[in-house]
Amino acid sequence: MNKFALSAVALLSSLVTTQVLAADSTGFYIGGALNQTTLDDSYDSISGTGLGLYGGYNFNSWFGLESNLFGSGDLGEQGFDISVAVFNVTPKFTWQVNETFGLYAKIGLASAAVNVSGYGIDEDFTGYGWTFGVGMNMAMTENLNLRLSYDVTEGELEADHYDFDDFDGEIQQLAIGLHYQF
Repeated sequence: MNKFALSAVALLSSLVTTQVLAADSTGFYIGGALNQTTLDDSYDSISGTGLGLYGGYNFNSWFGLESNLFGSGDLGEQGFDISVAVFNVTPKFTWQVNETFGLYAKIGLASAAVNVSGYGIDEDFTGYGWTFGVGMNMAMTENLNLRLSYDVTEGELEADHYDFDDFDGEIQQLAIGLHYQF
C-alpha cells in the first residue's frame, strides 16, 4: 500500500506545478479509478489492487449526486480466492478551495458482495450498508479532473448458499482516478 500511496502523491505533486484554467464543475462527469481495496472483518484484514468506475451530476459548485462501482482483484491467501465488489449511491458535498482544487465528502447507501472460493467452496456473501468517503479533485484542464479518494463501506454480509455465519464487513478503498466533466 505504501507504493500505491507514494505513486499517488508523486503524481499529484508533479501536476500541482501546472497552471490550470478555471473549470466549470457543474453537470455530468464520468471516470475510472485504480484502487487499493482492503476487506476487514472481526478475524482478519486482507488487501489488494482493484479498479472502479464512478460518475455523477453536480447540481452546483457544492452539491451533487455520485455513484461508484468498484471491485478488487484476488485478495485471497492460503489457497482461497477472495474478491470484493461494491456499488454505492451518495450525495456529495464539495468545498471549492480555489479554481483548481476541491475537497469533498459523501455519505450514502451501498450494496456489497464478497466471493470466497477454494477447497471445494464457492460462496457469495452479499448485503447492504452505509458508505462514506472523502477526497480531493484537481482540475487538470477545463474538462479533465484528477481525483484522490478514500471510501469506507460497512454492512452485514449474509451467505447466499451454504450454512456459513454472516459477518460484519468493512471494505476500504483508497483510489486515484481521472474523470471527464461534460
